[in-house]
Formats: sequence, C-alpha cells, structure tokens
Amino acid sequence: MKMTKFSEWITKKYLDWQANLGERKTIEEFAGYLGVSRPLLNMWMNGDRPKPGRQNIKMLVEIFGLEIYDVIGEQRPNPYLHRISQAFENLPPEKQQQLAEEAERYEAKNERSKKSPAKRKTSEN
Repeated sequence: MKMTKFSEWITKKYLDWQANLGERKTIEEFAGYLGVSRPLLNMWMNGDRPKPGRQNIKMLVEIFGLEIYDVIGEQRPNPYLHRISQAFENLPPEKQQQLAEEAERYEAKNERSKKSPAKRKTSEN
C-alpha cells in the first residue's frame, strides 16, 4: 500500500462519513455514496490511483467542496466560475445559449477596448 495525500484524504473522508452517520459502513456503501465503484474507491484508498480523473474530481467537489484541488495539488477553479458552472447545468437550453452569447459579446467588446488609441490609428491608415 503506497499512501498518498489523496489516499489519506479519501480514507479520512470515509471515516468522517461513518462518524457523522453514527454507525459503521462498508467501503461498498461509501463507494455508493460517492457514486463510484468499490474497486475504484479501493484503488484510491490504497494509493494505486494517486488522484481521480476529471469527472470524478467534479463529483468529489459536489460532495466535499473545492478542498479536493488542494489535496491533489491542482489550482482551484475560480469560485465565481464554479458557481456559474453549477447553475448553468440547471438552466433550460435557451437560457444557456443566451448566457453563452452574452459572454461572447462581452469578450468581443472587452477585446476591442483593450486596443490602444495608437494601435487603432495605425490600423485605420
């Protein structure tokens, strides 16, 4: 068993989960709570998989918060972007499209305003 920071963290989360429930639970039950297979959870806890993949990181964030990024040594995402991303999934498709178009308009406007007056004069000649 090669313990990693992540394997220690996920094992602690398992123990904390049991303590919060006030009863012993199996690894299989914890895997079910997390939405992963028991073999995968075992690999995480044993250090055979040093860190989860992208989809599982997202799932762990939903359960445990952004702390997972610190544990696996990755930069935390922008908290505003994280909140927007969570809300975006619950919006109807037409609202998602409206937001995407608004973001594109804002980006285009922001790019135009970054050009200095000197650059604009040069490009006009």
